[in-house]
Amino acid sequence: MGRRKFIAARLATQMFSCWLEEALLRGIIRPPRARFDFYQARSAWSRAEWIGAGRMAIDGLKEVQESVMRIEAGLSTYEKELALMGEDYQDIFRQQVRESAERQKAGLSRPVWIAQAYQQQIAESRRPEEETTPRET
Repeated sequence: MGRRKFIAARLATQMFSCWLEEALLRGIIRPPRARFDFYQARSAWSRAEWIGAGRMAIDGLKEVQESVMRIEAGLSTYEKELALMGEDYQDIFRQQVRESAERQKAGLSRPVWIAQAYQQQIAESRRPEEETTPRET
């Protein structure tokens, strides 16, 4: 974890911990039964993974290709790649499952054209620049 992310995550965790403590004391949130109460296990009660805003994409296609390559090479995970985009991977996966089930229920096939278009764009991006740029004579 980078230094900036570490500092931001610690600050956010401390703020969340203070908010949670106050919410529990005021009775806004009713805590579940637990072996340890908030004060005995404050760090466990306040543990969180903070996902910041996604980075700005300059060339979206290349960034997607990079993400796919990192995941396939075992250098990254879906969780890390989606966090870079400011998304929670569990939310994305749950939504994909819902959409897939809804498409099947409605009798719709998978949108194969997306994969075909993606493969075509990859092939075009790998062509040497000379082939894609018209020459002046």
